[in-house]
This record gives sequence, C-alpha cells and structure tokens, in this order.
Amino acid sequence: MTTTVHRIAQAGVIAASLLTGACATNSNSFGEPSAAVSDIGRWVPVDPNRARIAVESSEALSARQLRTSQGELVQTVTLANNTAVPGDNQLIAAFDYGPPSIFAADIHAPKVGHYAMAPAALNGLLAEMLPRAVVAGEPQIRRNRYGLYGYVAAEYPGQAKCVLAWQMLDGADTPGGNPPRRTGIQMRVCDAQAQTADLVAPFDKLRLDM
Repeated sequence: MTTTVHRIAQAGVIAASLLTGACATNSNSFGEPSAAVSDIGRWVPVDPNRARIAVESSEALSARQLRTSQGELVQTVTLANNTAVPGDNQLIAAFDYGPPSIFAADIHAPKVGHYAMAPAALNGLLAEMLPRAVVAGEPQIRRNRYGLYGYVAAEYPGQAKCVLAWQMLDGADTPGGNPPRRTGIQMRVCDAQAQTADLVAPFDKLRLDM
C-alpha cells in the first residue's frame, strides 16, 4: 500500500510539472513576456515607434495590437494620409505562433491574420482596404529583403492613387530568435500626388523586428 501511495504521489508531481511547463511555454508564445489575460482578444494601443513592423519614409501616427487565444499577435500601424478617400493608410503584420498550449480553448478557431493570398482572399482584402477603388491592371511581383511580395495598383479617379501590397513568410523567412510559424503582412497606402512606383517603393525596405 505504501508503494502504491508513493507512485501516485510521484505521478501527481509529474503532472504538475507538465502543467507548469505548458504555462511557461504559453508565457513566451509571442516571443516576449505574455500580456495580461485581460488583453487577450481585444485591441490595445502600442507605441508606434516600438511596433514590430515599419517601412521607410512613412510616418507612423499610431499603432495597436491584438493577441488571440490561438497564438496570434496582430499589429496595425496607421500611416500619414493626405487624402479624403475611404480607409486609412496602414501596415498590418500578423504573427501566428500557433496554439499557445495543448489546453487552448479551440485550436480550430478562425485566424485573424491573412496568411495566404488566393484570388478570393485578395478580392476580399481589396474590397475591405480599398472600397470602391478602381483596380489598375493585374497583381505584380517585387522583392524585398524577406523575399517576393505582391502588390496591386488602384485609384480613386481624380482623388488618389493607391497600392495594396502583401507578403507571406514562413518561420524560416522571419527574423528573430523565436520566429512565428508564419507571418502575413499587408500595406495599404493612398496618396493624392504620388505615383504607383513611389507608393510601393517603401515596401522594398520593409523592416520586421522580432
């Protein structure tokens, strides 16, 4: 009987260790100390100068981020805008670290970030980020330090020219010591005077800080 009790006690210690280990993994699932539980699932403001994403020659006015119970960190940076067309100029980066632990509430819950860009997804993103804009031509491909990215030119006739750029990275392509499994990036920018080449050029010098 004494041996049986001892084995049960040992099993309890092992189980507690596993639970503690799972919690420790959860605290670092975003590559940094975990946020307060109350921040999970809601947008909170962050210092735009400390955002994980930036492009050259674009003024960051504000930033916010969202952490999900499914292991995503989504940051949106609002950029300067000299137009009156609908929507904000913005950078969006979604970092998917996967479910933070085996105890995640629903590992099949839909993701917030965009991690693929099939035609249907692109059409939906265009409608969301450039509502009622006139798309000019087919999607184009360019390269920055992280690899290939795509972009589409559009315009609001007589008001502004616009660009929607996107890039999808897997963990091997994302810098940092604790890279996410995948990263989805979008840049939406419109300008009343600049040409398409000028609008897309900053994405060539995209910066990710992990």
